[in-house]
Amino acid sequence: MKKIFAILFLIFIFIFIAILFKPEQHDLKIVKVKSANEFYVDFNKNKKPDNDELVEMYAVRSFIKGVKTPYTSNIESAKLEYLADEFAKKQLLNKKVTLKFDGKKRLITIYLNNQDYAELLLKKGLALVNEAFKESGYKNPDMEIIKMRLKEADKLNLTAYNPYSKKLHKLDCKFANLNRNIILIPLSEIKTETKKCNYCYATKRAEKFTKYPKIEFEKYNPVYSDKFIEMYINDFTKYYYPSDKCVVTACQSLLRQINNAKSEIDFAIYGIESQPQIINALKKAKQRGVKIRWVYDLDNKTNSSYKDTLPLTKILTDSRADQTSKDAPGKFSNIIMHNKFFIFDNETLWTGSANISGTDMSGFNANTVLLIKSKDIAKIYKQEFEQMYKGYFHKKKSKLNNPEFISLQQSKVSVYFSPQDKIIENKIIPYIKNAKKYIYIPVFVITHKSLITELMLAKQRGVDVRIISDATGASNKYSPIKLIRTAGIKVKTENRAGKMHMKSILIDDKYTIIGSMNFSKSGEAYNDENVIIIENTKLTENFKRQFLYLWSAIPEKWLYKNPQAESYDSINSCFDGVDNDHDGYIDSNDKSCKYFVK
Repeated sequence: MKKIFAILFLIFIFIFIAILFKPEQHDLKIVKVKSANEFYVDFNKNKKPDNDELVEMYAVRSFIKGVKTPYTSNIESAKLEYLADEFAKKQLLNKKVTLKFDGKKRLITIYLNNQDYAELLLKKGLALVNEAFKESGYKNPDMEIIKMRLKEADKLNLTAYNPYSKKLHKLDCKFANLNRNIILIPLSEIKTETKKCNYCYATKRAEKFTKYPKIEFEKYNPVYSDKFIEMYINDFTKYYYPSDKCVVTACQSLLRQINNAKSEIDFAIYGIESQPQIINALKKAKQRGVKIRWVYDLDNKTNSSYKDTLPLTKILTDSRADQTSKDAPGKFSNIIMHNKFFIFDNETLWTGSANISGTDMSGFNANTVLLIKSKDIAKIYKQEFEQMYKGYFHKKKSKLNNPEFISLQQSKVSVYFSPQDKIIENKIIPYIKNAKKYIYIPVFVITHKSLITELMLAKQRGVDVRIISDATGASNKYSPIKLIRTAGIKVKTENRAGKMHMKSILIDDKYTIIGSMNFSKSGEAYNDENVIIIENTKLTENFKRQFLYLWSAIPEKWLYKNPQAESYDSINSCFDGVDNDHDGYIDSNDKSCKYFVK
């Protein structure tokens, strides 16, 4: 009897799994074709493309504009991409299909009238085999077939067209390759008046096309400013490569303060790398008699995460590392000194989420920074700095009894430090509980359980909760993004080469939270961090506009799934010279950037 019961139980489990995940789904209609690899499938039978119905085929990949393959140049890839997209529309739109998935719930291919669509693309010379599926049995097309397709494309006289600016670009134009608004279209199909791109249609190009575009420096224009506070936000949709130049306003503001310092500079940073202008400014400040002291992080191998940190200690010798902490003399810890703040002449503070690195100071990563001109605020940070400078880091620091809600014209400012203030539990969550209209969170990491619970409760009571998450953070095995989405909270995962590195919260056009602390248990309970909460309507509204701009720049597709941080999912991440997903492989050496099999 027990054996029969066990067999029946196993059958039940098998049936349950089969229902939960069907390797094939039949008689589904394609209601919209986004590309030769991406389609909207009418799962709910409402005859329209819903945002959560976008699926992507992985077994083969159509050619991608601007991406070289073993078979094609950048321009040839662009031409074949256009042909493949048009072919997909003719073959699939409004047709009933069968979808075949693998064990990881990835769409392998589509069957149209029992015909393998992936195989059809390959036979037509409109796709190549995906590196990750090279064992699938598919074969790349013969080169002669690809040449035939290219001859067809040449007859169309394709151009890169921006329907918003009405500008025409050549297919190798660097501006066209970097602009998400560009479409490929036969010149004959454009019926409006157009302008030609000055760069690619000039008689003689002003500069050769290079992998790294010319650096353009931002004008000194804070997102918000008044007598006491300036706020800067890195717009990482404008920057495709890291740089050792002080490009963005956030960096320029720091450079100005260093150059204008008269007597003292105290600073606490995670590390420093690829910022020669900042380093040279600090050297010159010391040479003119400015007293400079600083603290920094060391990992458990006596190394800094940033290569220029330890060399700088030879120049600015008045420094302390967190490994000298009196809670573990002579030992090292995985707990980090994660602050990024500078105090100038005991009266001005520079702080935020930006590290002093080539990725953060160049605008490559999205960050938020504050410059606060207040002796009261500077004094609070000075007390925190003095503890660390004396060798007291992490839990060995004392809690500071500082005043809250310091009035700075139209702002009320409160300052908190980890781990003593238990910032998330005691300070941030009360604001979440009282939110009425919206809670917007641009963030690198969000894993704190109590915070996530309160966000879910806020969503239940009708608050508009939105999160922009970093791709690496969202793909971490500990990431709760899937759970958060299940609760109905809108989460978009950024699809840029750079990181969403902010650690901010905006609430009800009233409160802005900015700091160095990731919203995690480590950030709250162990690391050295600082957080500022500002009550200021105009400042928050300005930040909200920037948040919504970044939100709109991320395709709806990433509201339901996560792009790979280093792949063709994430714009320019396969060409930026950065190990975006921290797997030890960069750009073309990363498996996710190898769409095509030789």
